[in-house]
This record gives sequence, C-alpha cells and structure tokens, in this order.
Amino acid sequence: MKKILSLFLILVLMLSLSSCDTTNAQPIDSLPKVVMVASEGGLGDESFNDMAYEGILKAAKDYRIEVTIEEPEDRYAYIETVSAVAGEADLVIAVGYIDANTLQEIAENNPDTYFAVVDSQVQVADNVMILSFKEEEGSFIVGIIAALTTETQILGFVGGAEDGTIESFEFGYRAGIKAINPEARVLVEYTGCFDNAEHGKAAALSLIEEGADVVFHAAGECGIGVIEAAGEKGVWAIGVDKDQSDLNPDAVLCSMFKRVDHGVHLAIQSFMEGKFEGAVYEFGLDFEAVGYSDAAGNLSNEVKSLADLYAKAIIAGDIYVPKNREEFEEFKVPEEGLI
Repeated sequence: MKKILSLFLILVLMLSLSSCDTTNAQPIDSLPKVVMVASEGGLGDESFNDMAYEGILKAAKDYRIEVTIEEPEDRYAYIETVSAVAGEADLVIAVGYIDANTLQEIAENNPDTYFAVVDSQVQVADNVMILSFKEEEGSFIVGIIAALTTETQILGFVGGAEDGTIESFEFGYRAGIKAINPEARVLVEYTGCFDNAEHGKAAALSLIEEGADVVFHAAGECGIGVIEAAGEKGVWAIGVDKDQSDLNPDAVLCSMFKRVDHGVHLAIQSFMEGKFEGAVYEFGLDFEAVGYSDAAGNLSNEVKSLADLYAKAIIAGDIYVPKNREEFEEFKVPEEGLI
C-alpha cells in the first residue's frame, strides 16, 4: 500500500510538471520527502487517519513533494516506525500520540529531520511541531446535542484505547450532557483498540441494550461498528473526526469534526516555506478546528441554535470545558441565562 501511494503522488506531480516549462524542474528523486505514519487502524478508518491523509493530498497539490504512507500493524509498531523512517525523511507526519520522553529521544537522534505529531501535548525540541486539538470542546457541543435529543435520558460513549486524548472526548461529552441535564446517565465502554469494527459494534450494542439511545464514539475504525449497531437498533450514533453521515445518514445524528487535515497541511506548508517552528499548536472552536457537522440534516434549527450559543460561550471564555475526570468533577453547570 505505502509504495503504491508514494508512486501515485509522484505521478500526479510529474503530470502537472509536464504541462509547464520544466527547464529548471527539480528531479523527482531530489524532492523533499514527507512520510506519514498512520496510527492504529491505518487508512480506510473513515476517521482520524483518513483526515490526516486528506491533508497530505492537499499539500501534494500545493507543493512539489514525495510522499510515502506507512501503516504500522498496531500502536506498538507505530512508535518503532516513526523512529525507523526518521533517518530517510525530511518531514515525518506522525498521526497519533507519542509520549514526551520517547518523542524527545527520536527528535534528538534525528536533528536534521522535522516532525509534526498529532495529539501529543508537550514541546520537546526545535524540530518538532505538536498539533494539539481541543477535542473536549467539540465533544462538549455534541454532548449538548445528545442531551437535547435523547428520549431515554441514557446516553453512551465508546472510546478506543484509554489515553489522555480519548479521555478528553469522554469528559467533554459528559460535561455537555451535564450542562443540559445533570440527571442524565452516561454509559461508557472502551474497546481497547482503534482498528476493529466488530469490537466497536459489540460495545455499542451493550450500551444500547442498557437503554442508551444516542452513542458518541471516539474509536477510529471501531466507530464503523458503532454506527452499524445504531442503524440496526434504530438509535442515534454521533460520528467523529469527519462527517460520518455518509456511512448511514439515518443513524448518524451528527458528527464531531476534528480538522486533522488542516493541521497536517499547516505542518507541510510551514516546512516547505521555511517557517517551521518547534512549538505546541493548539486548535479549538475558536479556529473552527473542532465542532459539529450535520450533513444529513438530522438536527432541528432549535438544537443547532442552542449548540451554537454554547460554542460561542466557550470561545468567549464563559465556559471552561473539562478534559479529564478530575476537571469534570469540578465542572460547574453554567447558570441559566449565561448565554
């Protein structure tokens, strides 16, 4: 797969060059080498990795680059792959969390390589750009929508691996629900992975059997199974990362989008234009990097209006959204009339 993708992108570049003056054209083998290392689940997850790949494709149209896609078998091989490709790449796009100590070691061992890492949190070196998203803010908004939609007052959440990133999805969602209905129940299941739709379906069915009639997922490819379960049982699923209503417009209430594609494109743009700076780049509602989408038109104007009001309150600083259990326990439901 990775070789086919690389050759395909190079071919596109060659075709585009053939239509213009190539007297001073740069040889293909000397183009900057960009390697994207996908996280668990790889391409075709209809979620996180696919969004990152969309950013790669856009950058390949805007800049003359050679692109290779690596798809490790699991999250353990992911770290090894990032380290292995660093010696051959000019820029590594790592689509998934890497702990600070490991990332610092990789960066220091490869000082001439640039790295853009999605979902890590700590700046570790001048050659590392951290692309961090405020998932809790987008999740809060779909929590508002879920709480306004449920008829059973029981809502579900399916996560992949239990880590800090997925935790921010869960507790942002819980906080949004609590803001509308503090008495609502939130049931949670974790699949322990991101690459098995059947595990996602089983987790969702378990929640649905307990009464959940809206189930939000942050579980990568496992989310495909969550949406399948919702469709079979006649309840609502909430998609993630990209608008997932195309999987089943009658079952996907809305989706919480996370513009990983924009972050990836920004990293490549900064690298190609000589403006790459090692730092933590954080994207939230204020940059429209997270939020909700309703391509299937399942939300009423009333629900959308209220969701938008809460989003404005978050951007204004009137609501601080929790991203972990400790912050959630201290979360105060906004007083009536705040927004």
